[in-house]
Amino acid sequence: MGDGPVPVTATLVGYYGVCPREAWLMGHALSPFPDHELLALGRLLQETAYREARKEVALPGMRLDLLSKGKDAWVVVEVKRGSGQREAHLLQLGYYLLRLEALGLKVQGELRYPEERRAERVNLTPELRARVQEAERALEELLQSPVPPPPKRIPACSGCAYFEFCFVEEEDG
Repeated sequence: MGDGPVPVTATLVGYYGVCPREAWLMGHALSPFPDHELLALGRLLQETAYREARKEVALPGMRLDLLSKGKDAWVVVEVKRGSGQREAHLLQLGYYLLRLEALGLKVQGELRYPEERRAERVNLTPELRARVQEAERALEELLQSPVPPPPKRIPACSGCAYFEFCFVEEEDG
């Protein structure tokens, strides 16, 4: 861990949308169990989905799964396993859209769920813009804390790579 502030990234905004504790742990470089099955599946999906059209782009604080030139705007595509964490996916994609818009690009978004065989267009509406900006402010504040928030059991815990970090005492009892 460094001495300076932890930078906000799109990935952390997405994690924050699922679980603030997970975002704090990830932001402070506490890596989850690397061989966790769902993490491995996510990496495989990133490597194989839409491979023929894949144009991954890395910018400061952003690693876009796919960026393509649409008819009227650039299209930022975020590929996810399933839509169960859709709100978090919208926050992450919305963060990309805000950042790229600030660079002067006309952008639209698209969430793709290859396992569900569906895609959803996402525009940066005033409502999404406000939700992303609020999440970014709350995340900045959270990341300044020297300790993570306490664990709070939510449905996402059952598939989380940090589960044992948060609830190891329950495993023993």
